[in-house]
Amino acid sequence: MLSPKTIRLLKNLTPHFIMWSIGGMLYVLLERGLMGEAKFYPSTGNPYDFASSLWGVIFVILFGGLVLGLLEEVVFKRFLLAKSFAIRSLVKTTIYLSFIMTIILLTGAFNSSTLLGVPLMHPDNVAATLNLLTNFVLLSVLIYLTAFIALTQYVRESIDRIGTNAVTNFFTGKYTTPKIEDRIFMFLDMRSSTTIAEKLGHEEYYKLLNLYYKDMTDAIINTAGEIYQYVGDEIVVSWKLKRGIKNNNCIQCFFLIQRALANNKAYYIDKFGVAPGFKAGLHCGQVTTGEIGVIKKEILFTGDVLNTTARIQSLCNEQQVDLLISGELKNRLQLEPSFEASSKGNFELRGRDQSVELFAVGAL
Repeated sequence: MLSPKTIRLLKNLTPHFIMWSIGGMLYVLLERGLMGEAKFYPSTGNPYDFASSLWGVIFVILFGGLVLGLLEEVVFKRFLLAKSFAIRSLVKTTIYLSFIMTIILLTGAFNSSTLLGVPLMHPDNVAATLNLLTNFVLLSVLIYLTAFIALTQYVRESIDRIGTNAVTNFFTGKYTTPKIEDRIFMFLDMRSSTTIAEKLGHEEYYKLLNLYYKDMTDAIINTAGEIYQYVGDEIVVSWKLKRGIKNNNCIQCFFLIQRALANNKAYYIDKFGVAPGFKAGLHCGQVTTGEIGVIKKEILFTGDVLNTTARIQSLCNEQQVDLLISGELKNRLQLEPSFEASSKGNFELRGRDQSVELFAVGAL
């Protein structure tokens, strides 16, 4: 069974495969149309064979989709995150072109070796490969690749801004017609955020907030959560009901975030003079999910469950706890012995006719 983190990685690699497949097949088909029945490239005299060219492009597609996709998702997102889009694009384009041109030259050398019927290092094959290096054909390929890589990076950046799930939903039209869904929501809010912001000032507070949200990312990914909204120092995380209940993902997410922030506590204190804490409320129920907006479209959840969750979270300070969940959600969970849930009583929440029993949940 694949973990949520692996599933997310595979989802993020899919656009790379799609874009490289489109770019690669477009190139090989255009080349086939221009070459016609010719058996040799006019400019270099190197042998041409459509099948060999197709296999070479398939190899480049696999390389671009897998290797470059992994570089993008695992390496560059971590080390180039703080850089501007222009710098990220320049660094990545240079690396990508170097990799791809190496692959193209090696593929070309193997293809010509096969078509000429000579060993790879035979003088005739070496001459054919060097001929490609000094020919305008290589420059035209470089121009095509540069334009294509720039386009794929723009698309990838756009997907990151919107979110993979949101882009998938837009393309499939899943929420063009509103749908009723059972979901779990977690409203997570930083403690004493106003005091911290006044102490640090806007610029430093922004840096802390950015790091604070970054430290939450792995916990949300590993528990199959979806980030619905960032609202200042508050983050709203959502799960489809089955995913949130499975392995107590919605509860695990809270404590994984708590652990991540605790592990970085010394760094926060050293850099900002304060370590952020947080509180959260969890609830489940039906929402209407649909696509909304004209100038700017987004997926919107509407329903009483969101207002109720927000109010549950607001009671954490009054009850002097870090995590409150509704009785309705608790009844759907099978809490492990490592968690302790204690009733805090029934509460009348604004906007609801019936009282809600709330439970404080702690880790033993």
